[in-house]
Amino acid sequence: MRQKEMYHDSFEVHYREPFGAAPKGSPVTLKIDISDRYRISHVILHYILDRTDEEKTKEMDIYSQEHQQISYEITIKMPETPQLIWYFFEIILEDHTLYYGREKSYESGEGKIYDHIPPSWQITVYDPAYKTPDWWKNATMYQIFPDRFYTAGKLEMEKAPETSLVHAHWENDPVYIRNERGEVIRWDFFGGNLRGITEKLDYIESLGATVIYLNPIFEAESNHRYDTGDYHNIDPLLGTKEDLEDLIKEAAARGIEIMLDGVFSHTGSNSIYFNREGKYDSLGAYQSKNSPFFSWYTFHHYPDEYDAWWGVGTLPTLNKENENYQDFLVHDEDSVIQTWQRSGVKHWRLDVADELTDDLISQIYRQLKQKDESSVLLGEVWEDASNKTAYGKRRDYFLGGVLDSVMNYPMRRIMLEFIKGEIDAHTVHRRLMTLGEHYPKQYFYAVMNMLSSHDVERIQTMLEDYLPGDFSREEAKVLVKSQLRSLSLWLYAFPGVPSLYYGDEAGLTGGADPDNRKPYPWGRENKDLLEWYRKIGKWRKEHRTLRTGHWKSFALDKDVFGFERWNESGIDHFGESASDERMLYLFNRNTRRKIEVNLPIQKGKWQHMENKKRIFSSKNTILTIELEPCEAMLLRLMK
Repeated sequence: MRQKEMYHDSFEVHYREPFGAAPKGSPVTLKIDISDRYRISHVILHYILDRTDEEKTKEMDIYSQEHQQISYEITIKMPETPQLIWYFFEIILEDHTLYYGREKSYESGEGKIYDHIPPSWQITVYDPAYKTPDWWKNATMYQIFPDRFYTAGKLEMEKAPETSLVHAHWENDPVYIRNERGEVIRWDFFGGNLRGITEKLDYIESLGATVIYLNPIFEAESNHRYDTGDYHNIDPLLGTKEDLEDLIKEAAARGIEIMLDGVFSHTGSNSIYFNREGKYDSLGAYQSKNSPFFSWYTFHHYPDEYDAWWGVGTLPTLNKENENYQDFLVHDEDSVIQTWQRSGVKHWRLDVADELTDDLISQIYRQLKQKDESSVLLGEVWEDASNKTAYGKRRDYFLGGVLDSVMNYPMRRIMLEFIKGEIDAHTVHRRLMTLGEHYPKQYFYAVMNMLSSHDVERIQTMLEDYLPGDFSREEAKVLVKSQLRSLSLWLYAFPGVPSLYYGDEAGLTGGADPDNRKPYPWGRENKDLLEWYRKIGKWRKEHRTLRTGHWKSFALDKDVFGFERWNESGIDHFGESASDERMLYLFNRNTRRKIEVNLPIQKGKWQHMENKKRIFSSKNTILTIELEPCEAMLLRLMK
């Protein structure tokens, strides 16, 4: 027993069976070991139903007494209504009471003793009838900010908004032109378009990508287009409806799906619906209370005081519970979702999903699945999506029938904190296992894993900033290259959908917005990095183990993190037919010293995936490997 006094570890099936999230109505067995030095009267399991805040208690039974410890056990049935269950243990002694609960409220695994009500472990109770599409769990994503990727044909400047500044040179840096109040008064454009993406599909395919996620493409005033002007029209600078349909068709011919960005929590103030600037030939909500769109918005002092996203006046917030808006978005024959379904759009990423109601998200979900079961609905969520609370309500994202996936910012945060030295490998293991415990496996293998996006600094710039200042420029360049390779390999070998933000593969740098939205450096790519991304994209595509195989993470040293992926007995983690295979990822984050690790693992010869001549043999089921500073490697068990 690892802890002499009391012990329960939610990661170990001996103490909690089965591991992780539980189907509704299923049994879960919980155990706790307690030293026999305690004069125990009763051991009580407390568990709380999150939906109703109802607390239940059950006395635990003794199931063994040996090695100076008493082991207690109880099996409870999960509720039929999907929700979270919270549990902790109460140990009633002859003269006082102790409690055993989670050590940290945001990390599972081992617990500790308290003299008061402790933090609780979480069980996610979900509806197993809902499954994420198989193709998506096997996908590799490429994210494109459309204005900055590639221009096909001649740039038609007359189609740019009146308030725009169009760059004459593709190599320019993005810029915001603001007034004295900090408001953007001129948006800069480079002229990337949909036909440009279509022309570069062979390039995207060479990266191993099987889905392209496009930032917003509908008519708008800004270059980012999160201020939608008309949901039924493609922005003229990007192209036409026919251009989108052609992109979908040509991508499909290469086995690539297209995902659009749905900005449904707010519109632009300069839109057909709000029309604050009077640019549209419509009666907008700002212009008249008789507008058909008036009820979509919340005014406090008409017309200039209204709810807006984060108080930004150009982004008036929509009333998501308004039935007229819901019909416009989902249910009408010419609704936004159905209109674009007829053009072949099956997959959506929901911008600021927390600001949409679960009911509205479910309506979108059902409409997508009704047309095509393989459709995917992904939400922008920055925290643990299983227990997220927004606007005073627990969200049901992963309980079934709401979302298929979320952006996995928690994992990105874990990876960056590890590389910065803020947490050690043991904490990395614990936090990733916590996500694996909280998320039903259908969702854990479907989350969007990324290092960069349009909302954060690019990974290369962050890594350059993290390095201590005492390295020479050349040393820093070598270390950042190793770190980039190590983190991207981690991403591509881990469960979930790896997402590559356009240009990261070419060595594009960038700090905060707008610097993280530079044009793709065509003709100026970092060729070594580009070939690396092609290589790991190929590995992921060729080795199903890296996509739907089992996984187990571990910490071998405070600086060395690793995980194993495997398929065995002819099936993968989901019980689907798959070839037997074992692969191993190891990463030394230390920037200064080599580290030798000894890993208990299956006997045999392990081959380095990049350098096939490097072969490591496990002796007496121990694999010994020396890792260079910032080095990561992917090994495959030879048959």
